[in-house]
Amino acid sequence: MAGKTRDNILKTALRLFNEEGERHVTTNHIASNAGISPGNLYYHFRNKDAIILILFEQFQQELMTKIVFPQNRAITFDDKREYLELLLASMWQYRFIFRDLHGALARSETLQTLYRDFARLCIGMVQQVFRGLIAAGLMEATDAEQEALALNTFMVLTSWHELVYSVLKGDENEPPRALLDRVIYQVLILDRGFITKKALDSFKAMEVSYFFPLSSN
Repeated sequence: MAGKTRDNILKTALRLFNEEGERHVTTNHIASNAGISPGNLYYHFRNKDAIILILFEQFQQELMTKIVFPQNRAITFDDKREYLELLLASMWQYRFIFRDLHGALARSETLQTLYRDFARLCIGMVQQVFRGLIAAGLMEATDAEQEALALNTFMVLTSWHELVYSVLKGDENEPPRALLDRVIYQVLILDRGFITKKALDSFKAMEVSYFFPLSSN
């Protein structure tokens, strides 16, 4: 029973954080929406930051189980497409983290450490994709360029929420799916100058499938 209550608190908090923003949600708000007393919530979590910490760990664990690199073949553009879609889908599921990141990090040294480790892990995984594409003859880039591209990719993916959700979505409560595709396009456009000539046509075909003109929103 205690485990079900804890899971209910986490699911309720995640929904409220995503819908309203973490800054606007209190533990009393979470308890009320979860159908429990504030005392029952505090039995499981000492404060709101403890809930945020568990949700971040949950996000990272789920993401790492989804992204699996091939062992017996070269990495392809289809792999890169799959990794970007999985990453973006997971970040959307836990979008409050990136919407209110600075405030949450400022309050918790533990979360700061976890986020630094997460950033290093993600940047390293992107570099691993680049190395795989280079080995397959699909990309050419120096080690320094790979590192810079990986860092730029991480920055785009972790800062898209404010732009998409607050600026580009219009009057809808949630942004249209096409705007999320545009985020992937923004990442791919960073790589175009490093794609080999023989692979450029197939890369551009993948790239254009994610293009969404902002003027149509």
